[in-house]
Amino acid sequence: MYGEGADPRNATLKTGETVSGPGILLVNDGTTNTVETTDATDICIGVSAGDSTRDVDGNLQTSAGALVSYYPLGGVLMVQSAGSQTYTTGVTVYVGASGQATATAGSNKKLGLYVGEGAASVAAGTMIPVMTAGAAIA
Repeated sequence: MYGEGADPRNATLKTGETVSGPGILLVNDGTTNTVETTDATDICIGVSAGDSTRDVDGNLQTSAGALVSYYPLGGVLMVQSAGSQTYTTGVTVYVGASGQATATAGSNKKLGLYVGEGAASVAAGTMIPVMTAGAAIA
């Protein structure tokens, strides 16, 4: 099972936000009690389980009330990587912009440790395994 026994949770997306596919990093937008995709300095709370809700025409819903399912952090989760990143087994993975993980430290918050095989220069959107139990919470 993907979430190691954890069922995905549902959350309301911030108006105007969409999530396209699994593995997108999410953060709580504290002013509206909704979620949105992460920016580089955000504290990630979970990883999308799939697309956010769609309208009757099949387009990703951007209006108020759109939902997304996500897995809370805490185990090994598959997350989308930003492009041109290099990961080696055990390297720290950070929260990046546009809801994607990065190998770049800077002021980025820690997401966890890369637990896959070493991979050089992965393309944007490549799913990578990350042990998220050590994610930064402050």
